Amino acid sequence: MLQTFKDLKGDQMKKKIHNGLKRSTLFGICFAAFLVAFAAVPAQAQQTTVSLNTPELVKGSTVHAAVEIDEVNNLDAGQFDLSFNPDVLKVVNVEDGSIEGTKIPIQWRLIDDNTVRVIFNLEGVTGISGSGQLARIGLEMIGDGESDLLISNGLLGNIEASEIDTDWGVTTAADVQKSTPGFEAVSALVGFFAVYCMVRFSRS
Repeated sequence: MLQTFKDLKGDQMKKKIHNGLKRSTLFGICFAAFLVAFAAVPAQAQQTTVSLNTPELVKGSTVHAAVEIDEVNNLDAGQFDLSFNPDVLKVVNVEDGSIEGTKIPIQWRLIDDNTVRVIFNLEGVTGISGSGQLARIGLEMIGDGESDLLISNGLLGNIEASEIDTDWGVTTAADVQKSTPGFEAVSALVGFFAVYCMVRFSRS
């Protein structure tokens, strides 16, 4: 009887050790999965994006649309075109932008009746990194109808004279989220592993 009790006690100890090892292994797998999943998100969020933030237009009044930039690194120069319906909108001025407190000196001109070209070159500055505004576009609504302000032919260069990979023409926060492929998949993966780990831990 004594030997049987010792064997039973030994089996219980082995079972506890085995269960502990299983829980530790499972925890390690889940923790590693969380690290991989979350590490993927900031990497995707680093792409430079340029967006147009245009307020509501009212006929006869002048408003300013902001050309916003996010997550740029070592910006040195760039250009872009803005197109519009000249029967509805008139560009009255283009003001300098600012990124992290550094002014973006703007030059602009009409290249035809419905397109403005904006260029800038940061002379004497060793690259700008961060987020802000490339320019502010003064718009006057002069006619009836609809006219979207569209951005095209965009090009940004860094201090090494290389092109900066940029997502142009994003206009809403929802579009920004769509412009980061895999974001939804990463979120779903994180949620799946969270549920999986909780269920397995509760059963262990």
